[in-house]
Amino acid sequence: MTAQLALPHPTLPDPRTAPALGWGILGPGWIAAQFGLSLAAMTSSRVAAVGSRSLERSGSFARQYGDAGSRAYGSYAAVLADPAVDVAYVAVPHSGHRDLALQAITAGKHVVVEKPLALDAVQAQEIAAAARAAGVFAMEAMWTRMLPVGNVLRQVLEHDLLGQVLSIHADFGSAMEVDHGSRLYDPALGGGALLDLGVYPVAVAALVSPADRVLHASGRLTGTGVDATFTAVIANADGSTASIFSSIEAASPQRAWIAGTRGTLELGHPLYAPSRLVLRTPEGAVADTMDFTEDSPATGLGWEAAHVARCLERGLTESPLMPLDESVAIARTMDDIAARLRDR
Repeated sequence: MTAQLALPHPTLPDPRTAPALGWGILGPGWIAAQFGLSLAAMTSSRVAAVGSRSLERSGSFARQYGDAGSRAYGSYAAVLADPAVDVAYVAVPHSGHRDLALQAITAGKHVVVEKPLALDAVQAQEIAAAARAAGVFAMEAMWTRMLPVGNVLRQVLEHDLLGQVLSIHADFGSAMEVDHGSRLYDPALGGGALLDLGVYPVAVAALVSPADRVLHASGRLTGTGVDATFTAVIANADGSTASIFSSIEAASPQRAWIAGTRGTLELGHPLYAPSRLVLRTPEGAVADTMDFTEDSPATGLGWEAAHVARCLERGLTESPLMPLDESVAIARTMDDIAARLRDR
């Protein structure tokens, strides 16, 4: 490690010291299960209620991830009517994000919506406008930003350790089962690499510098019409460029790097919860490294829940780490990428 270039230490307080909240789970699927595990292990908050179209599924989830007081419902509306629910967690397929978020807001509930916030920028803007009009908290669940690694990354950028950023590269590819009958291949359900995986590298680039415009996007579509693999090049507001790759056909390194005039920062696998940061000098020598243990949703989503609790304690209706305008801007970038892929 050099004295001149070093990574800052995380400044996040223990998630267990955050205020307790009652969470209402809308959609007891895989990501909601990871949230439930992390909530119980890392925070003082709890699963207050669970809702789905199947009371049996809700009941099973409540027994496994809740406590003796957790209630199970056979509808989403019942969860939103439950006075024990402080915050709704929308974890249904992408196509249901907008409607359930708006229902939660109408019911006066704070809401956290899984990525992507909505199918497109128009829907994302609807959610933002409704939450602001109702005065309730709303946030896209970009949990990477709430992790200790995200905290260090933000400090690197705020302290200008890299100098002028010149280029960003981020990729997230995973070889998933080819099943044309699954959600991932269904355009009506928001299937495809872009909305499912590509939102992560697009959001990493957006954190470093807001996008100005998409310069190029090309890739492959599946037989069902969703994008299977794509590469996009984005021109950013600060003059840097970002190169984005995502795929549901092939596994990629799932890493990122940010190159600046004073140094380069490498984000290790996996991109959604980088396990290591490597800071290099302008000449390429390693200046500092830092390892992180939150390498899966089950070990990391509690940081997100704690962040929401602290935002509400401060009376905030938006997250300073994932503000609604940024979610809308990310959705707008992804709309542009999607349009270019389908025009080819």
